[in-house]
Amino acid sequence: MRALSRWLAGCVAVSGCLLAAWASRETQAVQEKKIPAMQFNDVVEMAPGVFFRYSSISATDMSVPFGGCNNIWVVFKDYVAVIDANFPKEAADVVAAIRKTTDKPIRYVLDTHHHGDHAYGNTVWAREGAKVVGHVNCSRLLETNGPKQWEEASKGRKDIAENKLKTVDIPFDEKYVLDDGTQRLEFHFLGHAHTPGDAVAWLPKHRLLCTGDACVNGAFNYMGHSNSASWVRVLDRMLDFDPEVVLPGHGKPMAARPLVGLQRRYFAEMRDLVKKGIDSNKTLEEITASCEMPWYREWTGKDAAKIPENIAHVHKEMLGKIDHKTLGSAAQPGAMGPYGTEPVRVAGR
Repeated sequence: MRALSRWLAGCVAVSGCLLAAWASRETQAVQEKKIPAMQFNDVVEMAPGVFFRYSSISATDMSVPFGGCNNIWVVFKDYVAVIDANFPKEAADVVAAIRKTTDKPIRYVLDTHHHGDHAYGNTVWAREGAKVVGHVNCSRLLETNGPKQWEEASKGRKDIAENKLKTVDIPFDEKYVLDDGTQRLEFHFLGHAHTPGDAVAWLPKHRLLCTGDACVNGAFNYMGHSNSASWVRVLDRMLDFDPEVVLPGHGKPMAARPLVGLQRRYFAEMRDLVKKGIDSNKTLEEITASCEMPWYREWTGKDAAKIPENIAHVHKEMLGKIDHKTLGSAAQPGAMGPYGTEPVRVAGR
């Protein structure tokens, strides 16, 4: 029996190794097939009629100008739909990039959330004739707090000062779909993650998931408007789509399961570390100093302990000091988000 048990254990171990090797090969194949090398501001056709523009950003190099968010556009039979509005200046850059790929009219733009680098370019897209789509919470935050936040942001950015706030035209609750038989683009609300109004865009035909800031590739997680426990659940729900590639709000595209796994691990491990620290009566400073995640530095180039504001946010959550219903609103301190004024500073930079 012992010999049989050892033989079975060996079979299981070998099977696990084979499965891991297969997964590694699949990830490599996806990367080679779907994700070509790209530089800042490059435009790549990720699938027929689906274009990705890679915006400049760095968590470690202050000389890299912040170019707002990444943008994706989908060319339908008679029109174009865009994911994320960006800032006004960058939105104009994206319009010019779109015109190099198609002359079809731009009819829709999705705000993945209410932050300035994803929504303040709405004014530019509206002039192009586009309707702004966003989750009801994104719409609410832009309507109720947008004017004051826009005014504050205009003090640091000329492109904002020279434009006017444009809010959501088409708010949706759980799902909004564009489908003309040639392309299908689904907008989904999966829960409170980076902000209360996060939306993702899913292209089922191409298995591409556009995640905004709910999943990014690098140390670009601003957590000031987040619900970290819900964020973990949202990441799990992303994988229910069975995506092949994630097109993130910041950073390069990556095979979906590895990237979503890394993003999820960051929040899950931080929550576990903070909880253990609280249970051991450690101070926030002690908890922050003990936040060792070598794998995170390998992924992002940044030490997790050197993003203390994220650890502090989770600490407040676990002490019951955050009302998640007010996050991102005027009722909550720091409601501007990370990109309201100059100099721009991304969480972790």
